[in-house]
Amino acid sequence: MHVKAISISDRKGIRKNNIDTGELLVDFGLAGDAHGGDWHRQVSLLAQESIDTMRAKGLDVVAGNFAENITTEGIDLSTLPVGAHLMVGATELVVSQLGKICHHRCAIYHQAGDCVMPREGIFAVVRQGGVIRVGDEIQIMEGRSTTGAVIGTAESLKVCGGVIREAVLARWAPAFIRIDPLNDGGDNLGQLLDDLSGRQGIDRVIVYDPEGRQALGIAGYLGKAILAGRPHGTIISHCRTTAEIARL
Repeated sequence: MHVKAISISDRKGIRKNNIDTGELLVDFGLAGDAHGGDWHRQVSLLAQESIDTMRAKGLDVVAGNFAENITTEGIDLSTLPVGAHLMVGATELVVSQLGKICHHRCAIYHQAGDCVMPREGIFAVVRQGGVIRVGDEIQIMEGRSTTGAVIGTAESLKVCGGVIREAVLARWAPAFIRIDPLNDGGDNLGQLLDDLSGRQGIDRVIVYDPEGRQALGIAGYLGKAILAGRPHGTIISHCRTTAEIARL
């Protein structure tokens, strides 16, 4: 299991350029890459085997064409759970998201005719930074870290997002906290909860809801899950103030 390619770009939504070495920065991602930042999708990974599948279908694509930062070889990324730790050379990553939802066709899709990244790519945050090189060994470490997510309106998260992050970190110390905004009508709550508790397997989800508009939606969502006999490994909590997080 090793690094097949390293790629960066100065803009989002385009094919990335291959480089021989790169530097992973804690709480950012790959130095010089447009996708880096203080969020949960700092580094993207895609398997060379996934790219080969697209090439077998006739697409003229190579490493970096799907906007992945690290192209891996010899590792089945789809088997890794969110919260898993990877050693890439002397650096350490924590898996933070499996695949992604693409609401619009990006430039990559139009250029390549398909985009495998939403289906088979994964994302990670940088736990330990350092230089990585093509050919570096990748190791899957034992165990996994606690993970957390916060759902709220764009406005509430803009006003209180920093305080909420600090409260969640102090309460559970997750490896990362992902932030997911509700749309204007708040009717994407069920979709977010399905993804976070299902595909992503996030340990704890906090719905920050100062006006109390989502309480019935959460109750209904959990009620349907119980009636369907679907076990819930994710703990879903509702709070109207940041102070409540410390008491959950």
